[in-house]
Amino acid sequence: MLKSLSFFISLILVFNKLTAQDIYVSGGMGLNNVTMESLNDYLRYNSGFNNRRDDAHTAIEFYSAVGSKISYNVLLEASFGYSLNSFSKSALLGTYQLEYVFYLPEFMFIYDIPYNYYGFQFGAGFGFYLGSVSETQYGTMLKVTEETKGWGFQLKSVFYAALSRNLSAEIIANYRNSFLNDLYIFEINTTPARPLNLSFNSLGIKLGVRYFL
Repeated sequence: MLKSLSFFISLILVFNKLTAQDIYVSGGMGLNNVTMESLNDYLRYNSGFNNRRDDAHTAIEFYSAVGSKISYNVLLEASFGYSLNSFSKSALLGTYQLEYVFYLPEFMFIYDIPYNYYGFQFGAGFGFYLGSVSETQYGTMLKVTEETKGWGFQLKSVFYAALSRNLSAEIIANYRNSFLNDLYIFEINTTPARPLNLSFNSLGIKLGVRYFL
């Protein structure tokens, strides 16, 4: 994953040198409204959560990105997101807790509509997602962890406005859909039993800053 990101950043630097366009770096944080049907089933049948299959939950995400224009209106961007959430429930035997994290490296092509002091962007891209889930059962301190991986794609729109010559604020709205591997340790207590799968779709809103080099 790190080799892929390094290669992509090197590619952006080459494009920047050839086209004499600015590089930008950005970062920020936000919230995602996430739907994981399989996780909802797991929490309901295995741990007594009163949720429905199509219930959504909110996950926090931190992101960073680097990009460069490859033509007047087209940008090439590499981004990295870190998203996490946890679920807990107390009972006489103790506290149950399940938490997950995702690492979301993505590559995107973006169409830029710049104005004097602000602009709009619309983009699409894909990534190789890595995730893990950890569970602590009632009455025990033992934490069980398993990892998953797979592919996903993202659609996003951005509004940015200048704060100074090189610094801008940005607001991002995005949609993700992922296709991840089944987990082997975690099974949903249905008949027949089914493996837990952390594939998700989400709608997100994020706030950040962008610096032009």
